Amino acid sequence: MRVMNIRFWLLVVVAALLTSGAAFGSGFSLFEQGAKATAMGGAFAATADDPSAIFYNVAGIAQIRRTEFNVGGTAINFSNQFTGDANDTFASGSTGFYRRHTFVPPNAYVVVPIGSNLTFGIGAFTPYGLRTSWQDPWVGRFSSRDANIKVLSVEPALAWQTSDGRLAIGGGPEYRRAHVILNRNIPSPSVNPFVGRLPDIANAYLASGWESHWGWNVGILYKPSNAFRIGASYRTDMTIDFKGNVTINQIPTGSAQLDALIKAQLPPSQGVTTSIPFPATLIVGVGTGVIPNWNIEADVTRTTWSRFKSLDVVFTQTPAANISRPQNWKDTYSYRLGANHPVTPRWDVRLGTVYDQNPQPTEAVSPLLPDADRFGIAFGVGYHQGSWVIDATEFALRFNPRSTKGVSTDLNGQYKTSANLISVNLGYRF
Repeated sequence: MRVMNIRFWLLVVVAALLTSGAAFGSGFSLFEQGAKATAMGGAFAATADDPSAIFYNVAGIAQIRRTEFNVGGTAINFSNQFTGDANDTFASGSTGFYRRHTFVPPNAYVVVPIGSNLTFGIGAFTPYGLRTSWQDPWVGRFSSRDANIKVLSVEPALAWQTSDGRLAIGGGPEYRRAHVILNRNIPSPSVNPFVGRLPDIANAYLASGWESHWGWNVGILYKPSNAFRIGASYRTDMTIDFKGNVTINQIPTGSAQLDALIKAQLPPSQGVTTSIPFPATLIVGVGTGVIPNWNIEADVTRTTWSRFKSLDVVFTQTPAANISRPQNWKDTYSYRLGANHPVTPRWDVRLGTVYDQNPQPTEAVSPLLPDADRFGIAFGVGYHQGSWVIDATEFALRFNPRSTKGVSTDLNGQYKTSANLISVNLGYRF
């Protein structure tokens, strides 16, 4: 067993941890930042009539003429089943499942009118993030055992509308913080001839610090008539630079002689740095009230995932091992349709649907990011009594089965993913 082989494998694995973490955030943006908007399938840019407009279309807060507070979150439960490719020597005959867990991205907003035309607001939301954890025994443990990425954005915003309320514009800076934890095993560079498998020789645990960056967001809302509304929102891209530490812990093989050799050749735990390019989003929506007592809206969202062409990883103690890994993502579109129907003076019923394209090329599909095109259906209700408002939504999301088609450089097989999301927001109008 040569020193160069072990060092090369370990450095590649640690680099892949950082790379896959970036793909995690890019592949799983979180659009569920308000229960009312989520119930409408996220088609909210031309409605934008509650405080979550700070996320969906910041110009919409100009319509809100009372001080209002709104807080909530979305409980997300993912399920994923992996089936190994029968033609792949390593993955054939294997299966894998996510551990049960609930991921809850929160949101909170405050909106305060100023005079008759101006509105100030501040929002805190989670535009990216995901948690995946695979059950043992797991054939993909060399790709990922557990991964956790958290992102929090805070946006102060200001919006202005004309006196007749037909035109509104708004914008604000966005302060974004992110943190990544990733965990995977490291294989031996050679197969154990007795079992025909790669033995585990170490575990790599990466934890970054909370890093941050500034961006901005603008929106416009135009009402050409009482029956139609047009909204548009743009959130800029940004890049966050991460500093992290990778801890390498040896896993005993059962052979004292081999363990001693591996220990002598394992590189030390060390720092790593990288940059994650978050995409820009452009939303355009059209809403109408031509059907009495119905608000219907259709939105299109474009996301610039193509910024994620490659990721450069720098090792603080072994600069000769710096790696640039190609990703070659593509820009995507999502299509959203939603409706809100007041059924009584206190109760609203909402329906929504969404089709969302995935940006990931087949060769980049892995246990950290088994992404796929997805289709979702939402149903929600809203209740308002006096100053209190409560919105609740059930959202079922189904991913198309995603096969690596034998071209993955990671783990070949098919992934079947689904998600169930429950959103609740509580608001108070002063």
